[in-house]
Amino acid sequence: MFGRAFAELINKTTSHVVFSAYNKHIIEGKNTIFLDITDEKMVRKTIKELTPDVIVHAAAFTNVDKCETEQKTAFEINANGTKNIATGAYDVHAKLVSISTDYVFDGEKGNYRENDKTNPVNYYGLTKLEGEKMVMHHCDNFVIARTSVVYGSHKKNFATWMIEELKQENPIHIVTDQWVSPTLNLDLAEQVLALIEKDKTGIFHTAGAERISRYDFALKLAEVFDFDYSLIRPATASNMNWIAKRPVDSSLDVTKISNIKKPYTVSEALKNLKEELA
Repeated sequence: MFGRAFAELINKTTSHVVFSAYNKHIIEGKNTIFLDITDEKMVRKTIKELTPDVIVHAAAFTNVDKCETEQKTAFEINANGTKNIATGAYDVHAKLVSISTDYVFDGEKGNYRENDKTNPVNYYGLTKLEGEKMVMHHCDNFVIARTSVVYGSHKKNFATWMIEELKQENPIHIVTDQWVSPTLNLDLAEQVLALIEKDKTGIFHTAGAERISRYDFALKLAEVFDFDYSLIRPATASNMNWIAKRPVDSSLDVTKISNIKKPYTVSEALKNLKEELA
C-alpha cells in the first residue's frame, strides 16, 4: 500500500527512480526489477549495480497473526531481509529509509515518542524491532519511519473492508478498546518524501495526526462516506479471534514529523480517500 503510493508520488517529481517488487509491477511501464530481500547476494549485487542515492525499504511480512505462527519466515523477512538492505545501502553510501511500525511498543501508555522504550507484545513487533536494530547497526545514514494502521485505495485494508461491508449494509464489529494513529498511505508517502528532501536522519513517527480508537475511526468513516452508523457494532479485543496479542494503545506522537510535514487529520485523510475511490 505505501509502496504504490510512494511510487506514484515520487514518479511525479523525478524520472530517475527504480521500483523493485517481488511478484508484480508497482507502476506499469516503469523501470521495475525483481528483488528477494531474503537473498543477501542478490540484494547486495542489485544495489551495487544500481548505486542509488536513496533506498526506501517498505517490504515486510505484515500479517500479525501469521507472524506468530510462521516465526521463521517473519524473522527472515523483517529482520534479516532488512539487514541485507541496510548492508547494501552502506556498501554504496546510500541513505536508507526503513518503514517500521507502532507495534514495537507494548501499548501500555500510547502517544509514544521516538525515544520511548520499545517492548513489543507479539512476534511481528519483535521482528520489526530487530529490523530497526539491523538498520542502526549496519547503516550510518538512515531514517526509521514508524507508522500505524496504514490504509488507502490500492488494496484491501481496514478502511476499504469497512467501506465494502457498509456499502452492502452489512453490520460490522469494531473494537472499542484499541487506540491507534490511522495513516493514509498518501500521507505516509508525503511524510517520507519530506524527510528525504530535507535529508533528515534518525527515528521519526510518520503517522496520522490523531490518536483514535478503531471504533471511533469507523464512526468517522461512516460520517464521511454517509453510511448507516447503526451498522457499526462495538466489540472488545477479547471478542476477536486473534492469534497474536495486540497492544492496547500504540498511538504515536507526531510532533517531530509535524515540524517537517504536517500529517493529515482523520477527516482530511478520509475525505482524500473518498475522492480517490469516487
